[in-house]
Amino acid sequence: MTPAPAQRAPFTALLLLLACSLCALTYYQTIRSERAVREQDARLQASEELLRELLGEVTRLRIEQSADGMGAAALLEKLQVYAPLMSDARATEPDYQNAKKEIVAILRAFEALGAEAAWTPVMERLEAADPRKDFDEVKWLLEVAVRLDLSAGKQIVKEVMLGQRMPNPRLRWFACRVMTERDIQLARALMRQILLTESSRGVNTDRAATYNMPVPDQAAFAVTGFNNFVSRYLETDDPQTEETLMQLLHRVEHDQVTIQECVKELGRRKCKRAAKLIRKLYDSPPLAQQNPLFFGHVIDAVATIEGRESIEWLESKLPTAATDVVAARIQNALDCVRAGKPVVPQVGPRRG
Repeated sequence: MTPAPAQRAPFTALLLLLACSLCALTYYQTIRSERAVREQDARLQASEELLRELLGEVTRLRIEQSADGMGAAALLEKLQVYAPLMSDARATEPDYQNAKKEIVAILRAFEALGAEAAWTPVMERLEAADPRKDFDEVKWLLEVAVRLDLSAGKQIVKEVMLGQRMPNPRLRWFACRVMTERDIQLARALMRQILLTESSRGVNTDRAATYNMPVPDQAAFAVTGFNNFVSRYLETDDPQTEETLMQLLHRVEHDQVTIQECVKELGRRKCKRAAKLIRKLYDSPPLAQQNPLFFGHVIDAVATIEGRESIEWLESKLPTAATDVVAARIQNALDCVRAGKPVVPQVGPRRG
């Protein structure tokens, strides 16, 4: 027989009470577990921080013992010794690895010393250093600055990036990387503005005024190697990358290598909007330079972006190819798109 409603009511209430108790117990246990995990993480983080501080102090003491001075002076002395070895082509691999290890130790020791004791000596050395003669040392001093005081250090790095402080193209490129590691949003914005206001010919003052950008010192202009700004910018993976690179394609003042970097990246991204502009570059290359390597990158980019839609254009360019190298690049692109395969660059002409 089915129990009467009056008989089922106490049983149902008991089940509900038991379910609520189980839920409450589970919730309580979850809260306790989460709290325990957070406390354990906090203790672990505190322990790691303490270990870093101890390691920094031990490192600083070791460096001071092998130097003539103490504190920041000793660290600066060692930095002057090991920084050049990091980029000396004559240095052996063991010497390079040892210098790299020492640079890491010096940076750690500066952090342990702290801004109160080290900031002023570091700034004095930066002011006295020559960005050309002391380039290897100066670039690490920028790294020291952001480690001692992130806000003040970023301001210095920003001024270097914009060519206002210690003007030197190579130092600007290094500063771009330092800023990217510390403040990706600011790095993207600054490098966008550099690309849109400068070129290997210098700065466009009208565009600089539009972006409210200061005019860099002439010594900061990248007369050669402006394409390094493009490379550094691409490392930031900016959401506005395609728009920025497409604007550069319109600019007649840019050198061919800079435009080539833009073409390669837009091709890699299969940017449909850029295909027409890239096609035009084949007929009107930057500075009218007939460079087979440049033509090859244009051909590969068009083929990669448009796929089979590029066949007619590629076939039309094949009979008038300027060199055998360019003809081979076109034929290779045709073979790839007809077969539905990714375009793999072929630099030289085919043999046999």
